[in-house]
Amino acid sequence: MTQPTFISNQQTLEGAIAQLKTVKAFAIDLEFDKNHFRYGFQICLMQIFDGTNCYLIDPLSPRIDIKAIFGVLEDSSIQKVVFSFGEDMRLMHSLGCFPKNIVDTAVAARLADYAPASLGNMLEAALDIEVNKSAQASDWFTRPLTPKQIEYAASDVLHLLKLQDLLAQKVEELGRTEWLNQENAAWDELDYSDIDSNVYLKEKDKRNLSVYEWFVFGKLMDLREAEAQKLNRPSYKVLSKDYLLELAKRSNQIHRFDKIRGIHKKIKTPVFKQTLQKTLDKAIEKANQQRLSQTEPATTRLSEEEYKKFIARKKLQDIAKKDVFKPIQEAMRADLGDNVITLLINNRIMQDLAIGRTKDLLPYKIELIKKYATQLELDYTQYFQ
Repeated sequence: MTQPTFISNQQTLEGAIAQLKTVKAFAIDLEFDKNHFRYGFQICLMQIFDGTNCYLIDPLSPRIDIKAIFGVLEDSSIQKVVFSFGEDMRLMHSLGCFPKNIVDTAVAARLADYAPASLGNMLEAALDIEVNKSAQASDWFTRPLTPKQIEYAASDVLHLLKLQDLLAQKVEELGRTEWLNQENAAWDELDYSDIDSNVYLKEKDKRNLSVYEWFVFGKLMDLREAEAQKLNRPSYKVLSKDYLLELAKRSNQIHRFDKIRGIHKKIKTPVFKQTLQKTLDKAIEKANQQRLSQTEPATTRLSEEEYKKFIARKKLQDIAKKDVFKPIQEAMRADLGDNVITLLINNRIMQDLAIGRTKDLLPYKIELIKKYATQLELDYTQYFQ
């Protein structure tokens, strides 16, 4: 195994950046924490392998400005070989970095008709390489990193260039290189910068709540989020969501505060209990001032007319899937393979096609669908307006 270089100071980082500027491609992966050990979506480690050098860059080090490497990541003349980089890309965009020229080996594997798999399983299936996965779910805020963490982090990038070469060859043999090129090019068009990764109020939370209760619950959750930020701990480890739901419905349950599990020890105090009481009282006061309904459901219900239209639309979708897109899917499966179908025309794509939503489909997928529809003598024109 190539011995990785752990980088925790700016001078060494600048040296690595200078080296990376000289290569045509490098593999990259991130270790991050998303509300598991700390608050929010945070980068903990950046791993890069250029074919010779393996760098483990520590963005948590006070002696590093991780932004220094953003220029290399955004350089479209250098390929960045990754594996299933969706969450990593969201994190990079949130940091203000927009990596370009991404080559996704997970997509290449699907086009080569490999079954969906983790990187470890893919390395074993394609290259007969076994990696130690024991540190996968560990706390990446830990410093110093353990030997197992270092081994695992390095293994995420050390084999990606070799995997990419193998998969590119298989994809080419299948005549699907242009498909892969379109998939990779699509990464450059993504923009996750406006996506909030710390959404703590969700539509499903409205279930069984009135408009009044939903308002009160929202204010209590705002308080929880503020405390989580202060403590730098995941929200769910700071204050029980179930207890806040209970308070939104029955405010007199504040007396149970001292007996509730799931309250962080640093706020399980008389002072915070008083803060919680004040927040609850103020929320109730505002809800009353706004005359919010205590009986009307927080979830928006469709009118009778809207519901009829919804059912009619759903029926047309089901017919389109059954009579047009399922036959296309099965014909493509027979010709192209079982696993590639999950990329080309899965259930979500069929649902979009059934309502004419094609703007997010890559050109090669549209061409394939039209080609198979023609072969099967199916009328597809109404779905591609």
